[in-house]
Amino acid sequence: MTIRASISRACAATRLVLLVIVAVLATQASAIEPERPGQQSFLTRAVFAEERLWVLSDAGDLSSVAEGQDWRTSEALPEKALDLCVREGRPTVITGTEESSVWTLRQRSGGAWPTAAVIQTDGDRLLSMDCSASGITLLTTRRLIDLDGEKQNAVPLSGPLSGGLIISTYGASDQFFVGLNAGEWGGGLRRIDRRSGNITVIERNSSGELCGGPLNAACDPVNGISALPWKPDCVVAAIGLVHFRPHGRIVEVCGNQVQRLYYKPYGDNRSSKRSNDGEPFSTVAFFGLTREGDTLWAVGIDGIYGIGAGGTARIIPLPRFKDAGGIAVKLRRAQFRARAHERQPTPIDQRRCAPSRSTLICMAGEMPPILRGL
Repeated sequence: MTIRASISRACAATRLVLLVIVAVLATQASAIEPERPGQQSFLTRAVFAEERLWVLSDAGDLSSVAEGQDWRTSEALPEKALDLCVREGRPTVITGTEESSVWTLRQRSGGAWPTAAVIQTDGDRLLSMDCSASGITLLTTRRLIDLDGEKQNAVPLSGPLSGGLIISTYGASDQFFVGLNAGEWGGGLRRIDRRSGNITVIERNSSGELCGGPLNAACDPVNGISALPWKPDCVVAAIGLVHFRPHGRIVEVCGNQVQRLYYKPYGDNRSSKRSNDGEPFSTVAFFGLTREGDTLWAVGIDGIYGIGAGGTARIIPLPRFKDAGGIAVKLRRAQFRARAHERQPTPIDQRRCAPSRSTLICMAGEMPPILRGL
């Protein structure tokens, strides 16, 4: 099992973006897989907190690697971990079992994992946990649950979230966005109204042709969602699929309006053949997305992309990696020019991993600005 991480520094004394690439065969990210003798677990989540890389497997096992170490440390939790995020700079997990009537939210403190909240399952299955500066959101098979300290608010969903595996989520003040990945059958983007629980499919087929874009639920897996820095009322989504040939783009979503923000031809595209959307038939597939100040950082199959307003992009090649406890990790700082007034604090952001053939690529979150030994 191999995990690859790359860190890009957007500017001096600001946060670092941690990008994790996991070169293993992906499995369903939102469910605990039963343990099997001699099984090899697959990673479903990775975040950076307290100067450690924390990784969660599909068997519910949590472990971490400190910078400079060449081994992983396993965490002893009372139950299996169902999901992992960063809250207030500390790793946070939600634990439970298939048979339990409650889920337990735990936040690491002093090496222990004390209980922060207890949530009734009401017979639901947990699909995803999303952390932001304003609170924690749990997405279940039937409800959207907001946690803010001791307060819990649950809204029933208008229907099931069908169409693929839940790969990415993003919480806005009044809406909750969900990215789905069904491989060659697409997945697309869903928007949930936090007040009513109503689920809307967000898409646009400008050409009207089969698999026409820029966002098509039947053909486009959505692997990352983030705020659009220069349009605060909009979000941006990363599309990526590798099936015979790579296919992907970055799209912006403002209400029900969808338009392409960025794409890049992949491989030998000297042929004049184009899709009905005007794109080459092979484009870079994207599998992770986060915001840093006025820049979007996206993980493509051939590098890390810093995308600015107007669709301008700068590309950093993926680095070489070093083994650390059975996972290959590379932490690299790349400094870019940035004006001081462009540096804005952004909440911790992490995204679920997304499958692409035998490669699993995910955006793991943000790091604090201090990382010694590099």
